[in-house]
Amino acid sequence: MDASRQIAARIEFLRRQLVDREPGPLRDAYLAVPTRERPVLQGTTTPALTQIWQQRPSGLITPATAETQPIDLMAVYLTFEEIFGFAAGPAYPVKQLQALPLSFVLKFCAELLNALSRPGASHSDVDRAFATQWLKEPIRTRVLNELRDPRRALVVPQALMLLARAAVEHSPDSLPDGAKPGKLIGALLAFSDMIGLSGAGGPTVIADQPGDLGREVIANQYFNNNASVPHTFARYVRRWRELPQQFAGKDGLVDLPAVYEQCTGVTLDDLTVVAGALWTAACNGNVLTPTAELETLLPAGQVTKVLALISADLETLRQAVQDERAQRHTEWTFDAFQQRPVIRLGAFLLVMDQRHLIDRAFGWLPILDVRFPPDTHPRPTNHKKLAGQAIRTLRRFSELYVSEVLHSITGKGTTRRVYDDAELKAAFQGEGQKIADAAVDYGDTWIVVEVTTSQLQRDAATAVPGNAQVKDIDKLLEEVQQIDATIQALRRDESRLTGVSSQIRRRYLPLLLLTEGFPVNPVSMTVIRERAHKRGLLQGQDVMPLEVIDVEELEWIEALQEQQGVSLLEVVQRKQASSLERTAMRSFLADTITTPLSHPQRFEGKASKALGPLEAVLLKREQREP
Repeated sequence: MDASRQIAARIEFLRRQLVDREPGPLRDAYLAVPTRERPVLQGTTTPALTQIWQQRPSGLITPATAETQPIDLMAVYLTFEEIFGFAAGPAYPVKQLQALPLSFVLKFCAELLNALSRPGASHSDVDRAFATQWLKEPIRTRVLNELRDPRRALVVPQALMLLARAAVEHSPDSLPDGAKPGKLIGALLAFSDMIGLSGAGGPTVIADQPGDLGREVIANQYFNNNASVPHTFARYVRRWRELPQQFAGKDGLVDLPAVYEQCTGVTLDDLTVVAGALWTAACNGNVLTPTAELETLLPAGQVTKVLALISADLETLRQAVQDERAQRHTEWTFDAFQQRPVIRLGAFLLVMDQRHLIDRAFGWLPILDVRFPPDTHPRPTNHKKLAGQAIRTLRRFSELYVSEVLHSITGKGTTRRVYDDAELKAAFQGEGQKIADAAVDYGDTWIVVEVTTSQLQRDAATAVPGNAQVKDIDKLLEEVQQIDATIQALRRDESRLTGVSSQIRRRYLPLLLLTEGFPVNPVSMTVIRERAHKRGLLQGQDVMPLEVIDVEELEWIEALQEQQGVSLLEVVQRKQASSLERTAMRSFLADTITTPLSHPQRFEGKASKALGPLEAVLLKREQREP
C-alpha cells in the first residue's frame, strides 16, 4: 500500500473512532435550521425550549404533537339558549306539544331520524338543511356560521326520540278549528337543552363503578351506535339463512326459519318483503308508505300478520309509552319505538327510524317473536322448549360466524392458525378446565378469543340508576375467566395444542368479542379492567390489556387485512399504543385509516341474498303489469 493510501486509511480510522461514536443529537447540533416546530434562540443555533400549542376541535389547548384524544371524537350540540338567546323551562316543550297534532310531530321526527340514519348520510348536511328550512333570519345565518365548525351539531337524535315520546303522551290527535299551533322547532331544541339535566349528582371519578356520569356515557354510546346495513345483511344471511340449512338437526340445533314460522305464523320471506320494502322507501326519502302498496307484493292477510309483529297504531303506541314510564323510565328509554319501528297512521305506514327497522327484521330481534309470539297465532304445544332451542341455535350460529371471520383474517397458506373451541377442549380437557372459544397463533403472540352474545340489559342500556351496568359487566367477567384459564393452559404446555414446544417467549392478547355490540369507551373499559384485576384475572407481564370489540369491528379488520395486509394483532397493538386505547375499535379505525375501505370479499352477493324475497316479488309484480 503506498503512502497516500496509508494516510487515507489512517484518516478514515480516526474519523470512525472520533465521529461515528459521537451521539447523533450532538452531531446534528452543529447547524440548526429554525422551523415553526423547532425555533432557536435569536443569534444562536441553540434550540429554544418552547412548546408549540394548538387548540383542538374539542376546544382544549394541547401541545401541537398531541394525538387525537377521546374527547375529540365527540360533537358539541348547539343549545336552545345559544340559538334563541334565552333558556326554555321544562314546561315549555310540553306546552308546545299540547298544541300540535300527534301525527304531524311523528312525521317530523321520522323525516329527520331517517335523514340521519340513511346509508351514507352526512350529519352536517342534515344540520345545514334543517337550519335552512326551519330557522328564520337572523337566527338562521348565525346558526349556519356556528355549523361551519365540524365539531358543532344541531339535530340531536336523542332529542328527536324524546320529542316523539313526549308527543305520544301530550299531543292530541287533532286541533280544534282555528287553534294556534305550537312551536315545533322550539319544542325540539328545548329537549336538546334539557338532556342530562335530570341525572342525579354524584362522584365522577371512574374506577370499578361507572357512577352517574359513566352510566350516561354508556347509554349515550349504546343509543348512538349505528350498525352498518351491509354488515347486518351479511350476518343475517349466514345466521338466519345459510347456517340453519347446514346444521339443522345436528347437536340440538334447529331450523330457525321453520321455527320462526311455526311460532309466529309469519315466514322470514314475508318479514323480509314488508320490512325490505319499507326500508327501501325510507332510504329514498319516503317515510310514509301506503299499506295498499305492500298488498301489491303480498296478499293482504300476510301483510297484516307481519305488521302485527313490527308495527303499532297510535292507541297501542300510547299504551306502550305509558307502560315504559311506569317501568323506571329514563331519557334513554324508547322501547315502544324500537320494538315496533313502524307506526300505522290510517292507510299509511310511517317508518320512525330505519336503523330500528333493520335491527328489528334482520338483526337479533326476530328471536323475540319466537319467544313472545303474537296472541293471534296459537303457540306450538312445545313452545317453551322450542324457543329455548332457537335461542341456543342463534347463539351457536353467532359463534360459528365469528370463527369464520377469524379464519378469513388469518388467511390461507400462512404459518398462523386459528384453533377453535373443539381443538382447545381436546388439548386441555380436564375436570373444571375452562376454555375460550378460539386461540390465534401469531408467532410470538397468542390472541385468545372468547365470543359472547350477551347484551346490555334494558336498565343498563337506558342508564337506570343502580347497579345494572355493573351486573352486566360482571357477566362479561365470567367470559373473561374463560380467556384467563386458556392463557394459563397455554403457558403451562401449549404443545398439547400445537404439537410442538415453543422456543420463544410468548405474549398473550385477551380479546372479548360481543356479537351484538357493547359500548366500549374510557368509562366502560376502566370499569371492566378494574373489576377483572380485583378478581385476579389476566395477570402477568406477558398479558396485554384486555381488548373488547364487536363483530362488525372484526369485519372491518377483516377488510383491512384483505386490502392493506394489516393483521388483527397489528391493529390491536397500534390501538393499545395510541391515545385512543380505551375507546371503541371503530373510533380508532375511523381516526387512523385514511384510505377508504370496501367491504370484505365474503360480503359479495349477501345484500342481494338478504333481500332476495323482496326482489323476487318485485320481479313477479313487474311481469304481471302490462
